Amino acid sequence: MDRKALIKEAFPALLILGVVEAIGGIFLSGAGTDKVPGLLAVVPALISLRGNISGSFASRLGSLAHLGIFDPKHPFSSSKDGIKAAIIMSISFSVFASVLGSLITLMSGSSPDWIGVVVVVVLTSIVSSTILSSLAVLSVSFSFKHSIDPDNVVVPLLSTVGDILSIMIMAAFVWLWVMLT
Repeated sequence: MDRKALIKEAFPALLILGVVEAIGGIFLSGAGTDKVPGLLAVVPALISLRGNISGSFASRLGSLAHLGIFDPKHPFSSSKDGIKAAIIMSISFSVFASVLGSLITLMSGSSPDWIGVVVVVVLTSIVSSTILSSLAVLSVSFSFKHSIDPDNVVVPLLSTVGDILSIMIMAAFVWLWVMLT
């Protein structure tokens, strides 16, 4: 692919997604993470996790589509195992990150809400990874059907949507946790 075609295909998506990332940062500042001590230490890992897992999954699906193994007409029939793997990886890392974040908070002299951090992070992980995995399948299918290289558009899309989605879902679970406890 030549430079002009790459810029024409990727630049608009990257520009729009950059603006959306800025909005996500503004939303994070009011998400209420201070109400669950220790949660703020986990937010960078939580956000990074979504982009890494869904981006890798989308890249894999794009490669499978180019090889003719992934069928864009029936996208979910050939990607069920990948979705399950993405969700399991997400949950596993979320438990690890929430415990590690709570330990870091404890070592810094604060008292973390151990259960709150684990519950909020794991529930956020389950919901957001399910949505992002499904979005990965649909966006790779859509881009492949429309002759767009999924690696140029889908991976940045999922990274950005994953950031925003994770923050919003986490804020909702923080709110629920605070209301219920």
